[in-house]
This record gives sequence, C-alpha cells and structure tokens, in this order.
Amino acid sequence: MDDLAAARIDRFGLVSSVLDALPSGVILVDGQQVIQWANSWVRERFVGGDHLTGAHCYEVFGCPRSLCLSLADATPRSAEAAAGAVGSSDRWVRSQTWVEERDSLGDTRAWYEFSLCALPGDEDIRGCLVHVRDVSDHKQAESRLQAEITRRRLLVEQSRDGVVVLDEEGRVYETNLQFARMLGYTMEEMTSLHVWDWEYLYPKERVMEMLRTVDESGDHFETQHRRKDGSVYDVEISTNGAIIQGKKYVFCVCRDVSERKRAEREREALIRQLQDALAEIRTLQGLVPVCSYCKRVRDDDGYWHLVEEYIEKQSGAGVTHGICPECLKTHFPDLDPHST
Repeated sequence: MDDLAAARIDRFGLVSSVLDALPSGVILVDGQQVIQWANSWVRERFVGGDHLTGAHCYEVFGCPRSLCLSLADATPRSAEAAAGAVGSSDRWVRSQTWVEERDSLGDTRAWYEFSLCALPGDEDIRGCLVHVRDVSDHKQAESRLQAEITRRRLLVEQSRDGVVVLDEEGRVYETNLQFARMLGYTMEEMTSLHVWDWEYLYPKERVMEMLRTVDESGDHFETQHRRKDGSVYDVEISTNGAIIQGKKYVFCVCRDVSERKRAEREREALIRQLQDALAEIRTLQGLVPVCSYCKRVRDDDGYWHLVEEYIEKQSGAGVTHGICPECLKTHFPDLDPHST
C-alpha cells in the first residue's frame, strides 16, 4: 500500500469517527440508491444495523421508492456540473420528507426527517449524502398543538357568544359565525369591516385608544353595537390583547345582553314608580293635637289648621264633604234620611 492510499484510509477513519459522534444520522448513498456507508447513529436505530451497507435505502428506511429514485435527477451527472455545484445551495435537495416508523401493533414509534445533498462526481461515483434526524418529539408536539388548535376553534365556532379578533388597526382579523349573525353581515363581509363600523357609543378615537392600551390582563365593559340594518343592541365585551410575531391582536368575546338590559330598565322604572307613589302617600304618625273646641289641628311648626287642610298637607289626599246620619238627625230633623 502506497503512502497516498494509507493517507486516504487514515482520513476516512478520522471522518468516520467524527460522523459517528454526531447526534443524528449520516448516510452515503450511490447513484443506484445503494447504501455505501452509515454512521453509528443510523446503525443503532434501523433494522439491519451493521448490515446496512449494500442495501437499497428505500428497503431499509421504508421511505417511498420515488424519493430515492429522484436522487439520480438531483445528483450532478458530470464532473463539470459537480464543480459548478460546489459551494452552491443547488447541491441540496430542498424538499424534505418524514418517514413514519410503526411497531407491530401499527402504532407510530418514531418519525424521521431525511434531507438530501447531491455529491459531486462522474457517472460512476456520483451519489448523495443523506442526513437523518429524529423528529418524533417535534411531530408529537406538532400533533398536540394541532389538537389544541382544533379544540379551541371548535369552542369558538360553537360558542353562543360572538367572537372577533382585531388587529392593531381595528380591522377584523378573524371572527366566528355567531358574531356575523349578531351584526347581520355575511362572513365575507366581515373581513372588510373595522371595529368602528359596528361600535355605537364610543367614537373612533376612543376605540383606537382602547385597542392600544388593552393587554393580556384584559378589559370588561358594556356598550352598544349597530347592526347592518342600523338597529342597535346592548352588548357586554371581554377583551384580551396579545403580541403574536411582533404584531398586536385583540381577542374580543361579545355577548348580546339586550334582554337583560331591557329587564333591568323595566325593573328600574317600576322602582321609580313605587318610590313616587310612596312619596305621595304620607301617613299620619304619632299623636295629633286637636283643639277641644274648634277641632283645629296643630302642625309640627305650631300652626293650627282645619282638619281638611291638615289631611291634605300631610297625605296629599283630597277631602270631600258630606253629612253623617247622626248629624242629619240633629241639624235637619225634618229631612227624611231615606230620601237623600
């Protein structure tokens, strides 16, 4: 063995040791999709282990054969093409694929991400470098996130309250069908609206100030909304602000409280009526001083009044005059009481 060959072997041994230490997989595949070498990370995780060399990549990893067959198109076919690709991002096959590994029961055991890089070479030695990464945790987190998004979207869509998300300019970013129905707009029409298109009590300047100041601690208030047909209804609003990717959004839950407000107004009107009635009815309380001779009544200020005047002043009731049967006999003895 000459010195050059020995140097190449030493270099390969050094590179192999470095690649074996990586926390991810590295595979060398030739132009016929045959595995020529794999680091220890790959050998420990895939069936075949140390016998991977010489097998086709799609047989070992269970990925679509079309992916492996596409390597021939992605790999430079000549030394000149390879030289032009060195240092260029064109060497990488940018499309990535995820291979799902299942156990004997059919449950997902692991997910792997494969990234491909074309290697320069002539027709005989061209191939590609494959980088393999375990993305199971990422996929599981992604699945949990998607499930949470679906759950929350169902809560929003099935809510009996109107829900609308506004951007920092007061424009509708997203809304549920219930809020569109409350305002009398279609979902398509809602996308072109701003909050001041339906806010009835607060002017635009005040609304913009509220959008700027609301934060994650939220706000709660009552106002009125104007429908598309111009009618107005009472609404209770709960808001929360959030910064997402550098932009502020305001999440609003809108509850129609028209019936509750109507009942409150009716109750308040009834209370006022009762209070007015009680103010008009003044009862005579305690001992009433009456003159033994003229029968006048003394008020709290020391003035004497006729009985009729005193009653009218204290109770607000009017006084009418008549004659009782006893006085009729005394003062009008000749008058037949039955004739009256």
